[in-house]
Amino acid sequence: MKNLCLTLIFIVLIGSSISFNVAFSQDTWPSDSIITTGIGHITNDNIVIAQNEAIIDAQKKALIHAVGMLMTFDLIEEQFPFLQEPIFDRAADYIASYRILYDSTLDDRYHITIQSTIDFKELENYLVALQFLTPKVKLPRILLMISQRRLDQNFYTCWWSFIDPEKELTVIDQVFNMELQKKGFEVIDHTHMLQETATTKVYGCLDIKSEAIQTLGKQFKADIAIVGNAQVESIDEVANSIQKSVQASIIARAVKIEDGSVVATLDTYIPATQDDEETAQMVALEKASSTFSRQMGQQISLQWVKESKGVTLTTLSVSGLSNYLDFSLLKSDLKKGIPEIQNLLQKTLSDEGALIEVESNLDPLSLAKLIANNQFEEFTISIKNVSHNMIEMEVRLNAESTEQKQLKTNSSKEAGEND
Repeated sequence: MKNLCLTLIFIVLIGSSISFNVAFSQDTWPSDSIITTGIGHITNDNIVIAQNEAIIDAQKKALIHAVGMLMTFDLIEEQFPFLQEPIFDRAADYIASYRILYDSTLDDRYHITIQSTIDFKELENYLVALQFLTPKVKLPRILLMISQRRLDQNFYTCWWSFIDPEKELTVIDQVFNMELQKKGFEVIDHTHMLQETATTKVYGCLDIKSEAIQTLGKQFKADIAIVGNAQVESIDEVANSIQKSVQASIIARAVKIEDGSVVATLDTYIPATQDDEETAQMVALEKASSTFSRQMGQQISLQWVKESKGVTLTTLSVSGLSNYLDFSLLKSDLKKGIPEIQNLLQKTLSDEGALIEVESNLDPLSLAKLIANNQFEEFTISIKNVSHNMIEMEVRLNAESTEQKQLKTNSSKEAGEND
């Protein structure tokens, strides 16, 4: 399988007129479109499924082209397993647009050739976050504030507690240190700093307030604090098994010390089974810490790099809609109506609403004013609240759009009944 993947990389890269190792300036990316051909297998004469499969294949090849413009072939070959899922298997996330040039069928195969325009800015940012490219900005200094509750313990411990604080680095601290430093972060050794900078206020391990996080962060000269808690719990044992099973969970957020804004949030749950509970606990904590710190590091790095280039990330908390198509239409309307919006990413979606992350060069208040003053074709938007990184808004479909949608639905039903 590995040889097959590497052969694919070689064919895609060598078959292109693209030259490797091209150096780009901080705000300049390649602008030429990339042309690739994808293949899909026709099963039961289903051309639609084969076409979708072929487009995905062509987009994946286009991304391999694009990554080949930013990284060397040797590095792609070495890191292919780590690029596969987040980039090559999600190629559409980095393709700004594409158009079909021509297609054909040969026996049971469907061939399609497309011209893709790659979002090189987003791709480069993500490769930086994955540590495949060197960031053009210095990454933030990290202060770790992860309290923990171990097995057979009904309370949390932490280094900043005014009651019996921890004096040594925990397993979680050690793994976080190692993984984050690999990604280029400077991680503060709070045990060493405490000898020079003793905390003067009373803090508990849980539910520490944003103001307290900022105070501690400034004392320790940190840019970001990763704040949260970890715990280990026993899992119901399998019948007739003498081994012990536990689950470690870590829930934390990254807080920007300068203004108290939340940069990223994450939770991780990792089980482990060993001959005894203590060993199982250690294994689960190490694995959970490793997984969590790598993912959190990527999120922080990606946002930090974007902010260094003048991109502000604002979360839109949307209520009033529940249909997926309506949310897609809303994102399209926002991008068309407000040119200052560079990108939108839907983070969550439920019957109650959605969270949409917006990239722009505007602060949240200015962005909210533009949204409030804009006359959107499909929607009426009311701004309910604006904070330092979030805009809460209520959205409703305009009456004309609702009527048109209902007419389309009724027409579809009538057509189905006539068939």
